[in-house]
Amino acid sequence: MNCTKIPKWLTSVSNGIIEHMNNDHSNSIVSTLHAQHGIKDKNAKMSKLEVHGYYVKSKNKQYFLKFKNSCNSLDQYKTELIRNAKKYRSYEI
Repeated sequence: MNCTKIPKWLTSVSNGIIEHMNNDHSNSIVSTLHAQHGIKDKNAKMSKLEVHGYYVKSKNKQYFLKFKNSCNSLDQYKTELIRNAKKYRSYEI
């Protein structure tokens, strides 16, 4: 979706964010996928980060889950993840 180069700050924290989200906040990933793409998959996993959102692997396909705002720092990324978690809480399955 996004062809721009991933900034160094995001590359350096990507593995940690992905691991943390998949292990501790998978319900947020699942609910955002459900809300943005209409897909219900409790096994969906975050796979790649971009400044405008992130990719999720679900049922052998990749889906892009977008943020409201583009991120320029780890704090902004965390803010957008929390924003989506709150916004899409009613989509939890």
